[in-house]
Amino acid sequence: MFNDRALAAQVPVAAGSPIASQTVSTAHAAGWIWDIGLPGRRGIGCVYSSRFMTDDAAEATLRAYIARVLPDAPAVPARRLSFPTGHRARFWEGNCIAVGLSAGFIEPLEASAIVMIELSLNALIDNFPVRRGAMPIHAERFNELFRYRWDRIVEFLKLHYALSRREEPYWLAQRDPAHMPPSLSAMLELWRDQPPSLWDFPRVDEIFSAESHQYILYGMGYPVPPGVPMSERAVALLAENRQRARALVAALPANRDYLDALATSAHNAAVR
Repeated sequence: MFNDRALAAQVPVAAGSPIASQTVSTAHAAGWIWDIGLPGRRGIGCVYSSRFMTDDAAEATLRAYIARVLPDAPAVPARRLSFPTGHRARFWEGNCIAVGLSAGFIEPLEASAIVMIELSLNALIDNFPVRRGAMPIHAERFNELFRYRWDRIVEFLKLHYALSRREEPYWLAQRDPAHMPPSLSAMLELWRDQPPSLWDFPRVDEIFSAESHQYILYGMGYPVPPGVPMSERAVALLAENRQRARALVAALPANRDYLDALATSAHNAAVR
């Protein structure tokens, strides 16, 4: 994984402006930009690789994005962040366990820190050593399981880059087989013949399921296996789902209206 820097800005928004329902991630020449809508501001940041982009070029990329999506926004400072990429080889050593960011950090494209904290604590709670003699067994099991989980996070993140068609040097390097986890290369070869399934993700509490991989794989244009034709019934169901989704969205309040009503209700309850 190449990304090791980020710039983060908090951009004020006008009162009453729409609030997006999702984080918007937009690729740029050497990384990607996040855009998170909140009631009073938008959190916008630029993630990039210092190997392929200078700090000044990254800030220019961030400023250009803000000017495009929020042309009337005031100038705001950008906080510069640097982060090492990777995870520990051993998470449980002696009587010490690395949990959360002390265990590792890859990059923020798919937020996995909180779930890894929860999974680590659950594993410790269910397997807390009672005797010193049993501690090495618990440690080895914990280390094997979390090496697996961190490797799966790396693979899922890399999948986003491996399917890109962009031609800048950064994106070409991301697709270089030399920079691809061998297990992901093997899965991509298998997925030419069959879609991702439970056979590929057999562990309990997989962080990114087969369905998550299908969403990225086919959403980014990976060819559907020729032996998996779409039935007329499936096509009809998808069309029905799209129509129902449009009807439900039309009947729902806007995010800002909902949050304003929620805040008013909470205020009234507190007053009572």
